[in-house]
Order: sequence, then C-alpha cells, then structure tokens
Amino acid sequence: MKSKDNTSCRELTLKQTARYLKKHDNYIILTHASPDGDTLGSAYALYYGLNEIGKTACVLCPDVIHKKYDFFVRPTNHVHREGATIIAVDIADKKLLGALADEFGDIVDLCIDHHISNSRFAKNLYLDTNAAATAESIYELLTVMRVNINDATARAIYAGIATDTGCFKYSNVTAKT
Repeated sequence: MKSKDNTSCRELTLKQTARYLKKHDNYIILTHASPDGDTLGSAYALYYGLNEIGKTACVLCPDVIHKKYDFFVRPTNHVHREGATIIAVDIADKKLLGALADEFGDIVDLCIDHHISNSRFAKNLYLDTNAAATAESIYELLTVMRVNINDATARAIYAGIATDTGCFKYSNVTAKT
C-alpha cells in the first residue's frame, strides 16, 4: 500500500507488531501536538511496557504536557536518534507531529493508531479502526507481548481510553473497551 508521500507502508497485524517491538532495543516514541490523553496514555503505556521487557525508550512530545496528566507522565531517558526505532502513537498524519515533524516526520518506523484517516506515513503501521482509542490497541499489544501491566502502565492505558471514549460514554465504546 502506498502513502500520500509515495513511500511504502507495510500494514502489520497485532502479532507482527509485537514481534517487531521485541526485535528492536531502542525506541523514540512520539506523541502528537496539543497532546490529549490518548496520545500521552498510549506513548507512556508503551514506554513502561518496553521498559518492563528490558528495552530502552523515551517519549517525545512537541508541546508542553498539562499537569493533569502528572498521575502517569514521568520524565523518560534520553535515547540517541541514531539507531533508534521511531514510533508514532495516535498520529494519523505526520503534520500532527507539530514541532517534531521536520525532524521525525519522514523517518517514522512504526505508527500505532486507530484513526480511519491515517495517511500511512510510517514505514510500518498497526491500525485498528475498531479500537475506541489507540491506548486500547497498546493494551492488546502489551498483552500479546506478555508484558506485565504494572500500575503506571495501567494508569496510562486508562487515561487514553477514558479520554477518547468520554469516560466510556461515547458510541465507540464496545465490550472489548
């Protein structure tokens, strides 16, 4: 499948995405500009999950993160860009990277998203348009990877899902959610 930028985008299954994440060791996880609970919850849940299995990761957000997310957001380690695997979460288009777009927009290795409008800008894509939030997909991914869901990871997942479902009131809520 070709993206709008005429680059190849390979769509992955959940299991293929889990194998992909286990294969690499160093990650830079990107959130979108004007961050909401889903992009932050997804990024930090993935960060905590990767740390649980011995991987190195950092989260980069193009904007200031509101204090209301302090219950799960923590400073992350710095990962050098060279040799790092770049992951975008809850980002349908590279333009949503804001201030990070110039540096990372054309080199995203994996995008994990739930938006049907995803422009397929990354080299690899895990897209579940049936998920109420990207954080729901992150939970499934960590489960398939057999990652321990600790308190920090659970708080991040909950924030992402609660944000994108209007605290479980929107029509996108399913039994799976």
